[in-house]
Amino acid sequence: MITVEAVDTAKRLRQFIDLPFRLYADDQHWVAPLRSDMKRILSPRHNPFFREAQIEHFLALDDQGQAQGRVSVCIHAAYNLRFGHEHVFFGFFEVASDPAVTRALFDAVGKWARARGKSRLLGPYSYTSTQDAALLLENIDGRPPTLLQTYNPLWYADALKQAGFDLAFTFSTYGVDVEQYRARRKASRSEKVLPGSQFSVRSATRADLRSNLEEIRCLFNSAFAENYEVAPISKASFKFQIDSVKTFIDLEGIKLIELDGQAVAFFLILPDLNQILSRLKGHFGLFDLFKLNRYKRGVTGGVIALIGADPSVQGSGLGRLIGDEIVRYAEPRFQRVDTMWIDDRNPSSYVLARNVGMRRTKRYGVFGLNLDQTPG
Repeated sequence: MITVEAVDTAKRLRQFIDLPFRLYADDQHWVAPLRSDMKRILSPRHNPFFREAQIEHFLALDDQGQAQGRVSVCIHAAYNLRFGHEHVFFGFFEVASDPAVTRALFDAVGKWARARGKSRLLGPYSYTSTQDAALLLENIDGRPPTLLQTYNPLWYADALKQAGFDLAFTFSTYGVDVEQYRARRKASRSEKVLPGSQFSVRSATRADLRSNLEEIRCLFNSAFAENYEVAPISKASFKFQIDSVKTFIDLEGIKLIELDGQAVAFFLILPDLNQILSRLKGHFGLFDLFKLNRYKRGVTGGVIALIGADPSVQGSGLGRLIGDEIVRYAEPRFQRVDTMWIDDRNPSSYVLARNVGMRRTKRYGVFGLNLDQTPG
């Protein structure tokens, strides 16, 4: 028999964090997060997003008290205010291969949502759409996930469908080998001339890093103001997310594109930290600290963590400029560059990826369930 309990004790929290380590023990593609990072993310005391949302976590337990599934639920007020829908996000979804476990988890989630007057589940979002998002549907390139790409067994999609969910929309990630792009650029005369010469490009500086990051946050919020799935990121939540990778930020990897002295576009490239995390197996010890510089030097991939342009300059030829700047930065540093997810309904981002020679590497899905169609 499966029972579902709220994560309200230290023991339950440990079980919540430990579950994927057991489920993925034999999966070579899964990259374990640091347990210490997970504790910070799941902590109302440390994670400022808990002040912006109602959040709960659930565990599905078998008769022996062993965790067989987990899920989070989140009511993000800013999202519901923007889009006028009564959504509850579910996330951190992991489950053993047993339909009874999935049913039990979402019975509890549905009860929690209805008690708060909400009518639709959407996810996986851990916790919201600007954080870890979506379910892996196709691993097209067969590679492990990069930083900011989620991972799960492909049968998870069927598990959600059996629980009554429908596929709401899809995302894709893209990647390119830098050497292939270099050869392609040399062979293409059209790419030697960049449109958008009225734009200027600057890197972040150590002295102005705080204000540079605030420019990026504001630009991100304006760039995605019309995107159905994105609510504004607050200063506190943005800082929390950036702080987790700040040690690895290269100032040259933060680019702000200006028009008439005003920042109108940006991108942030990070090293693919999953190449380091795959070595650590969830723990970062004293000896790993001594080896950190060696770990950094061994990273061969970069990830476009953030990218966007103000709507006022979209369609102005800026995409080609951004693409060339991305590769110019990556060429001496990385063998490969990948993106985080791109909404398949966003043709401008897809065109930008293709202009840089990128190919689709993975396909992801977000699933929805109308609670008024399910029994209470």
